[in-house]
Amino acid sequence: MFARKTIIMLMGAFFLVSMSITGQIISNQAMAGGARLIYSHWSIEDGSDKTTLDQFAVPLTGFVPLAENLEARVYMATASSNLNQSNKELTLSGLCDARIQINKSLADDRLLLSLGSNLPVGKTKLDLAEEWPVMDFWSQNFLVFPIRRLGEGFGLNALLGGATVYNDYRLGATVMYHMYGTYEAYENSGDYNPGDMFSASFNLQRKMNNTTLSLAAIFSTYGTDELDNEKIFKQSNQLDLRLGTAHNAERFGIEVGLQYLIRGRNTRYDSTEAVVDQLKIFGNEFGLYGAFSIMPGTDLTLTPSAELKLMDGNEYDFDSSRLLGLGLAAGYRLSADLAADAGFKYYTGQADDDAFDLTGYQLSIGLSAAF
Repeated sequence: MFARKTIIMLMGAFFLVSMSITGQIISNQAMAGGARLIYSHWSIEDGSDKTTLDQFAVPLTGFVPLAENLEARVYMATASSNLNQSNKELTLSGLCDARIQINKSLADDRLLLSLGSNLPVGKTKLDLAEEWPVMDFWSQNFLVFPIRRLGEGFGLNALLGGATVYNDYRLGATVMYHMYGTYEAYENSGDYNPGDMFSASFNLQRKMNNTTLSLAAIFSTYGTDELDNEKIFKQSNQLDLRLGTAHNAERFGIEVGLQYLIRGRNTRYDSTEAVVDQLKIFGNEFGLYGAFSIMPGTDLTLTPSAELKLMDGNEYDFDSSRLLGLGLAAGYRLSADLAADAGFKYYTGQADDDAFDLTGYQLSIGLSAAF
């Protein structure tokens, strides 16, 4: 159905997104945990052929206060998918790697030091014939999945961030280095070592009564991927620009955001480590998001939302795509220490310059508790 890229190219594309690091340390916060069940369904049609893909994902999160201004956050997940394409059914299921992040606040909360590790308990050594086609769809940027990869190698990351306040303005900046370990991505494919990643971010906020304006820029650069100690792929630099505003009142809240993601060209190497080509696997992306939260009572929150995603074509003869999502989420506080939520989102769009019609939806339920 889709023109298949080489395995080497996809190895690089699967690991573009590192674990996000959060570290807003709140004094005397209780230990907490949460679990979610997310079901995603997609239908892709080209007029004569139809492909469907389902994913069940169960992410688990945990928060443990270790000491004053010191905390740990833990993440684990499992995912299972079924792909029906050309009257053939393929499956992919397994654990994702576990991730742990330790955050330390310093200098009266003006500095944040964060150290983390990727623990390789997730599924690797995927079957190229039965499991790789599912992973191929997980990697497509015109589809939305909560989980896009399973296991990888042992990894480490470190982040240093700082923030300051000037009148109504809040300024912040971070630098992060993520080291990826070696592992066998596909059966009998050799030892794959993704290139390390360095990221720097800057954000600016201005608070005016109940309204907050925010601006952020995140620059990421990547090392060269290697297979059996030979260069195979280098992910391009990436610049992520974001602009947003939020307004909160007693019974409602409004949030609007814009995002523009700029990507460069990737580099592929042959068996002699000579450059094969330098082309984009994914084009630039523009995103628009809006949500309106309604609080009819002290325990219930309803949030309708909408999002639009416009994606440029790549340089491998796959043209532009667009995706519209409409959703409704509900959150309910069952007690002082227990909360539940549920959500539904419907997607419609086109891919490859209207060559493919996209239809999808996502259902989620979650439970969180403090101890």
